[in-house]
Amino acid sequence: MWPHNYASTRNKERVREEDTKLIKKEYFRKERKLTYLGMPSGEMRDILAWQNFFERCTAVEIESDSRNELVLNTIRNNLSDKVKILFGDIQEILIKGEDNFKNKLEFPYDIVFLDFFGTIIYKGLRRVEAIENLIKKQKGNSFLFLLTFNIKERRYCKNEVNSVFDKIQKHISSFFITSKEAKEEIQNIIAGYKAKETHEMYRQKLFVPYFIKTFAEATGFKTHCYAPIFYLGYSRSPMIHFAFKLSYEPYSSTKAISDQSLIDIVNINIKKATKGRISVMREQMPHL
Repeated sequence: MWPHNYASTRNKERVREEDTKLIKKEYFRKERKLTYLGMPSGEMRDILAWQNFFERCTAVEIESDSRNELVLNTIRNNLSDKVKILFGDIQEILIKGEDNFKNKLEFPYDIVFLDFFGTIIYKGLRRVEAIENLIKKQKGNSFLFLLTFNIKERRYCKNEVNSVFDKIQKHISSFFITSKEAKEEIQNIIAGYKAKETHEMYRQKLFVPYFIKTFAEATGFKTHCYAPIFYLGYSRSPMIHFAFKLSYEPYSSTKAISDQSLIDIVNINIKKATKGRISVMREQMPHL
């Protein structure tokens, strides 16, 4: 039963349909029902859409009214035996492993969906720490990681993002030690990402996959980033959505090496969801 007061959009629903395809693949690949950790809000629309694939769910909510609504919707949909509700800030819960009432997270999870109001790069980098801790706790279990956030929020550590872009430039340039032309091309491309007039979605479409790839590989996960999707959400908020497949390499004594290279990450095209349809955006950043 769908909630009656859900402020959804056609674009968000369409993005959810794309996630459903990935979750269904994970369900058939593991040949069992899956476990879920997410922030479905009081309307719990994600859980309602995917409940047939799930064995158990951990739903996190920070607002009291939304938490009460989440409890009611869990009861109304006969999901009390499947859904565990935690109360608090998801990033603090991921760091501490428990909510405001000492309820524990139950690792590992097969599907993790973090839906943030703002970007992940704030002063203090608590969201970065939370995601890193999530990946550490998931060690040994391959999973699908979904991530959405609002890119209008610009109160983040821009110096940190530019520092990461410098690392990307240095890393890729090391592949072309003898080619001055290639190094200049790489420098120009990275300068484009740093440029003030560049839309924030392009910066995030490079920064986030690099961040996830770098830390996940060091933790033993091969990573694959699907093309991120830009869309206008509720009240026309500009949103970007990522989906990552993290595959654990159990016998690796060093960091995992993903099939998707750093150059592949730079060359990922961003998609857009408009009027309920998904397509590749006409304007893209230059490719290597």
